[in-house]
Amino acid sequence: MRSKIITFIYTVFILFFASVVIHSLSLHQRHYVFDSILSAFFLTLFYIYYSDLNFDAASFVFMGIGMSMHNLGRFGFYGKQVFGLNWDIYTHTVISFAMAVVLYNALLRRINLNKKWIYLIIFLVTIGIALIGEFIEFSGTIFLKDGQGLLGLESEAGPFSHVSIDYWDTMSDLAMNALGGILGILYSAILNRKFR
Repeated sequence: MRSKIITFIYTVFILFFASVVIHSLSLHQRHYVFDSILSAFFLTLFYIYYSDLNFDAASFVFMGIGMSMHNLGRFGFYGKQVFGLNWDIYTHTVISFAMAVVLYNALLRRINLNKKWIYLIIFLVTIGIALIGEFIEFSGTIFLKDGQGLLGLESEAGPFSHVSIDYWDTMSDLAMNALGGILGILYSAILNRKFR
C-alpha cells in the first residue's frame, strides 16, 4: 500500500525529471529529454504497481535515485569524479543495485525455487536490462546525428591504449551493472534474513 510519503517522493522525482526536460529544451537541445521522459514513465509504472511489485519505501527511493543520477548528466555530472571514480561508475552500480532490490522483492514470494536459483535469475535479469540500455545507447549513437545517442554516451579514454574508448565504456558499464546487481542481491538477502 502506497503511503503519502511515497506519493511525495514520487512527485519530487517526477518534478526533477520534468526540470531536466525543460532545462534541455530551454537550451534548444535534446540531451536527456528522452532519458528523463523514460525515467518518469518507468517511475510512474512503479508507482502505479507499487503494491503488486511488492515495493517498499527503500526500493522505490533506490530506483528513483538511480534514474536521477543518470539524468544529472544534463548538468555535467558525467564529467565529474567522486572519490577518484567517474560519475558513470556510481550511476551504473546504483541503478543495477536498485533493479536487483526491486526484482528480489517482486520475485522472492512468487517463484517456488531454491533461493540460489532465484538469486541467479535476479542477477541475469538485472544484467539483461542493463544490456538493453547499452544497446539503446549504442543504436542512438549510430543513428542520431549529434553522436550523443539515446541514454547518452559519456565515453572517456580507458586505461589501456589498445582498447577502443567505446568498447571500454560499454564493458566498464556492464561490469558496474554486474557489481550493482550482486550488491543489491546481498543487501536484499541480508535484510530479508534480518526481518523475516
